[in-house]
Amino acid sequence: MKDEELIELATTHRVFAVVLAPSAQSALRAAEASIIAGVKLIEVALSTPGSYRVISDLRRRYGDRAVIGAGSVMNVEQIDRAIKGSAQFISMPHTNTALIECCRQRRVPPLIGALTPTEVASAWAMEVPMVTLFPAAPLGGPEYLAAITMKMPDVRIVAAGSVGPENIVDYFTAGAFAIAVGRQLFTPGDLQYENYTAIADRARGIIRLAGVA
Repeated sequence: MKDEELIELATTHRVFAVVLAPSAQSALRAAEASIIAGVKLIEVALSTPGSYRVISDLRRRYGDRAVIGAGSVMNVEQIDRAIKGSAQFISMPHTNTALIECCRQRRVPPLIGALTPTEVASAWAMEVPMVTLFPAAPLGGPEYLAAITMKMPDVRIVAAGSVGPENIVDYFTAGAFAIAVGRQLFTPGDLQYENYTAIADRARGIIRLAGVA
């Protein structure tokens, strides 16, 4: 996948669903629920047991309905394994030049994390498709994002970290290009009790709030 393709998808669909689950089976079913509900951008956290298999299974089953990436990536070995599992983008919580170059060599878009204005500017200078503001909440959430986008309006920022139904509209009003929703979509209780219907319902509400549906 090219950077431009991912940018176009994020422009239209606006929501990355970040799956972190206690098992491969629960991750797969939770991701399926969100895809069926209409989410088009799925990020499987590599801290999920069996995450590489989850990525591969999702690509095989829903490759025509959603884009599947690997999240919480920290090293080159993880990038290689994720790409072998058919990951279409790589998301990391930090900025690492070597990992970005690895993604470029393998022709997979990198989404990189940053927090301070200097980090955001430095990350954007690396010509990545998007910069993930993570964790946004501890420094002020939407208000903090608004202060950054006011000074850096051209940066495509994905807001991540405690993003949920209660603040989605505020983040987009503050200038977010897209959002990444994790525990506020895939709640620990729903995963534990296999309440995938609740996850699907919540996903529908989130994409409505994001202005997608």
